[in-house]
Amino acid sequence: MQQLLTGAKAQTLQLDENNPRTGFYTVVYKDGQAGIEAYAAFCRSALYSGSQNPLWVKSWLGPRTDDERLIAIAWKDGQPALALGLAVERRGPLRIATFPGGPHATSTFVASGDVPLDAADLHAVLNDIPAARPDIDAIILKRQRLQLEGRANPLRELWHIISPNLTFAMSLAPCRETGIIRSKHRMSRHRQVRRKFETFGEIRVFQAQTREEVDRLFDHFFEWKAEQLAFRGIPDSFAPEEVRASLRNTFRLALEQEEPSFEINGLEIAGKLRAINAYSRTSEGPLCEFLAYCNDELAQWGPGEFLTYKMIEKAIESGASVYDFGIGDEPYKRQWTDRTREEFDSYFGLTFRGKMYVLAVMCVEYLKRFIKRSPLLSGFVKRARKGVAALAQFRKR
Repeated sequence: MQQLLTGAKAQTLQLDENNPRTGFYTVVYKDGQAGIEAYAAFCRSALYSGSQNPLWVKSWLGPRTDDERLIAIAWKDGQPALALGLAVERRGPLRIATFPGGPHATSTFVASGDVPLDAADLHAVLNDIPAARPDIDAIILKRQRLQLEGRANPLRELWHIISPNLTFAMSLAPCRETGIIRSKHRMSRHRQVRRKFETFGEIRVFQAQTREEVDRLFDHFFEWKAEQLAFRGIPDSFAPEEVRASLRNTFRLALEQEEPSFEINGLEIAGKLRAINAYSRTSEGPLCEFLAYCNDELAQWGPGEFLTYKMIEKAIESGASVYDFGIGDEPYKRQWTDRTREEFDSYFGLTFRGKMYVLAVMCVEYLKRFIKRSPLLSGFVKRARKGVAALAQFRKR
C-alpha cells in the first residue's frame, strides 16, 4: 500500500489515524521548516553522513524558500525508513534536486533507519516525489558512500554509476597499536618541523569555541583558498555568498552541540594564524571537509601538514578508527593514506526533459572518470590549468 501525504498534517514522525500502519508511503513536505524539523527528528535514530547530516541540512536549506528545497520521509510498516533533504536548483529551464552544498557535499550516506528497503520501495519514493512536486525535472545525487558501518547505502539498490573521484582515508588502528603515526620518518619530520616553527615563536593549535572564532577562521580560509585555487586555475567553489554563509552557519550551530558534529581548528605560530583544518564527524571518525594554509615565509615548512598531523593525533586519542581525507586525488593525501574508497552517483529523471538532461550529464561524468583515473591525462589537465592561470595573472600585470 502506498500513500502520499503533503502539507501541514504531516508535521511530526508520530503516526495518526490518517497514516497506515502497514505498507509503504512517502511524506513530502510542502512546509519546508516543518520538514527540516521532522528530518532532524528522524536522524536521532538514523545512520547518515556528509550532506545529509541534519545540521548541514538545516544550515543549507533553512534560508531557502519551500520551492527551493525538498524534504521527503519514507515510511514502511509504520516505521520511518528513509529521509532525503535536498536543494532544488534551477539549471536553465530545468529544476534539479541535489544534495545541499553542491560540490561541497561529499561522502554522503542518505539518512536510513533500521527498516530494510528493497528496489520496489525506492522506486515508490521516486514515483511519490514527482506526484507532490511536479516542478522537479530530475534528482541528481553525487558522491555517495557505498556503505557506512558495514551497512549498504540503500540507493545502491537503484541504477547508479561510480563517481569520477576517489576518496582517501587512513586507518588509525595500526597507529594506536604501534604508537607510530604513518611511519617513523613521518614522525621524525613532524618533530623537525615543530623545532623549526618554535624558532619563530609559540605554537598554538586550537579548536574554535565561539562564533567569533569560527568567523575569524573562515575569513582567513576563504581568502587563502581563493588564492590557492586561482594559482591552480580552478574556479573558486567557495566564492558564492550562499556557500560562505551556509558553511559559517553549519559550524556555528555545531558549537551548541554537546559533541560538535562539525569542528574547525586553527594553527597559530608567533601569534599569527597559519593553517586551518575543518572536518565533520562520522561514526568511523573525522571526515576532512577542507584544509588551507597561509602562503607566507613559513609555507615552505608545511603548516597545513603540521596541523593535519595534530588532527590525526587527536583522532587517535578519541578512539576513531579512520581519518578520512575526503574526495579528490592529491599528492599529500597519497602520502598519508593506506586505503581508497569509491563513491557513486545516482541519476533519476522525473520528466522527459529531465531524463534527457541526466543522460547528457552521465556521459560527461563518464568522460571525467576516464580522464581522472588516467595519470597521464589527469596530469596533463592539471598542468594545463596551471598554465592558463599563470597566463591570466601575467596579462593582469
